[in-house]
Amino acid sequence: MLHRIRSAMPTFLVLAILAAAGWWGHANGWRIGPVAELLGGVATGEDEDWCEEHGIPESTCLACNPVLAGADPANWCREHGVPESECTICDPGPDPAAPAPPPDFLAGVDPAALARSRACRTHVSRVQLASAAAVAKAGIELVPVATRALTEVIAAPARVDYDRTRYARLAPKAAGTVQRVEKGPGEAVRAGEVLALVDSAAVGAAKAELLLAVAAADVGERALDRLRTARDRGFRTEAELQEAEAAARAARVRHFNARQALANLGLVVEGFDRAESSDPELAERLRFLGLPPEMVAALDPAVATANLLAVRAPFDGVVLERHVVAGEVVEIIDVLLSIADVGRMWILLDVALEDSGRLAVGQAVTFLPDVPGAPETAGTLAWTSTAVDEKTRTVRARAEVENADGRLRANVFGTGRIVLRQSPAALIVPEEAVQWEGCCHVVFVAAGDPLFAPRKVRLGVRQDGYAEILVGLRPGETIAAAGSHVLKSELLKGRLGAGCVDE
Repeated sequence: MLHRIRSAMPTFLVLAILAAAGWWGHANGWRIGPVAELLGGVATGEDEDWCEEHGIPESTCLACNPVLAGADPANWCREHGVPESECTICDPGPDPAAPAPPPDFLAGVDPAALARSRACRTHVSRVQLASAAAVAKAGIELVPVATRALTEVIAAPARVDYDRTRYARLAPKAAGTVQRVEKGPGEAVRAGEVLALVDSAAVGAAKAELLLAVAAADVGERALDRLRTARDRGFRTEAELQEAEAAARAARVRHFNARQALANLGLVVEGFDRAESSDPELAERLRFLGLPPEMVAALDPAVATANLLAVRAPFDGVVLERHVVAGEVVEIIDVLLSIADVGRMWILLDVALEDSGRLAVGQAVTFLPDVPGAPETAGTLAWTSTAVDEKTRTVRARAEVENADGRLRANVFGTGRIVLRQSPAALIVPEEAVQWEGCCHVVFVAAGDPLFAPRKVRLGVRQDGYAEILVGLRPGETIAAAGSHVLKSELLKGRLGAGCVDE
């Protein structure tokens, strides 16, 4: 029996010690006193006042000595260790140390994230290293908040295309045989210039019909005049007069239709209302209708027919392709030549779906070809698609750019940048100065060596290793750039996971 008691004694002793430790911890709020107290009042080898409340020497306690943080003792929250005007626990208003935000600075922010950010008390914390030497040893680099011109853009793959409002594939207006082709690929053309001649029997038939219609209309009008005179003298009846009027009206309709048929072929007919000249003179006027005088002079009158139809350029441009040769039989669906005005081009951009909602007609666009040394070209966004591409899941957008010097060529690939916003004096900090602490982006502002204050910020553009600060900093403030991750570690370690809480 005694042997069993002795063997169980160590277990009972351990349990008694644990029970005593539990009672002591509960009575003292589970808080270990200062090292000086535990070691009989000696912590550093020297007598020093000790802050019982915060467990650190009085000389380094920021809560008890606001002067260490460069603060006014009259404006100090001793309970939370921050200036009273900045204590959002006592006064949960906005941080007065941060610049006033613009009216729309919360636009587009997720409501849940916004609620977490407002409940976050990170900015009332302070991070203090042992000394300035410790700051340098940690590799923390201090830099000022700078300002510079900044442009927010959306980058998208793009390619060059012809302006399709200034692009034409020319076909004859009547079937026939190609007699001449005046222009070839690469040659410049002017609006209205004849590019090809087609010998079409339909053209000759339309001209002949106009001559017959003119003659019939003239005969009908003369007969009607004679009948009106005879009726007035009592030699003709009213019925005969009405028949003559109907015949004259039919002749006028035939004349109109004949002129319209030529107009459909691109041959504008002036005059020819009545036969004021002889039939041979009228036929000669119609023979080379639609051809410029210099081309008529170059034709051989002995063999040239009245069937010639000119194919003209609709605008100034350049011949891209020639699809026919002289003597080739063509139909009205056959393309003879392709031309384009290369003085203005299109830039076709494939914008990511998540960025498409920020596009607006009129935004500035720049295009950089995938050609070494090629300069950028500026233009304007003219159109955005209402559909998403089924394969690429992107949204097509189109910009128009001037190309007077002809540097841009169709089907050249490159990168397009759509300018969303330009700021002449944006606040920027190195990207490494921005840290994510769980619910907010923070930047550590130097509040006195070796003290740092985490400042909640809202980011704008990230570009060339810098981040734009929309809200939270002022120009000229000194912040931690390189090595700021050390301060983040100290912040999280001191907070022990109690940073972002929902209220």
